[in-house]
Amino acid sequence: MKLITFLWFFWALLFAQFAQGQFTNNPTNASNGTNLVCLPFGTCEPCPEDALHEPFCQPFGNRRLMHCVPASSTTTPGTSPTLPHNHSPTESPQGEIPAWESCGRIVEKERADFYEFFACNLFVGVLAIAILLARSKRLQALQARQLAARIGLVRSVPAGWSST
Repeated sequence: MKLITFLWFFWALLFAQFAQGQFTNNPTNASNGTNLVCLPFGTCEPCPEDALHEPFCQPFGNRRLMHCVPASSTTTPGTSPTLPHNHSPTESPQGEIPAWESCGRIVEKERADFYEFFACNLFVGVLAIAILLARSKRLQALQARQLAARIGLVRSVPAGWSST
């Protein structure tokens, strides 16, 4: 029992570490092959139907807005590149290029899907148990009638059994 508890605890820690590492705000320019430094801006959102074939919507159908600036304008020797994000999401400041990045699954959507799956399984389970109980009650009544007929008891009086 302690081993099972330990394994559950280990998987929970591993999942928490993965979820925490997924939402970092580290600038990236290695994956895009350009001289741009990009920072995530906002959260993952589902791709619209007309953009599902785009590479930034693969593999999960989700995307996140990125704001990119040329690397030369954001870095000075000895500092890390950062972008000022003191503007609204609809406007982009001078020299900043909006782009999209592929991102993982949306936690809220996955949680809702899980609860929907759980509710459907619970409904099917309750329905199966109800059918099992009804069938077993019916089978028990049928077997009782067969036994009564076999030993000669007939139900002639509504109040109880009588012997003929």
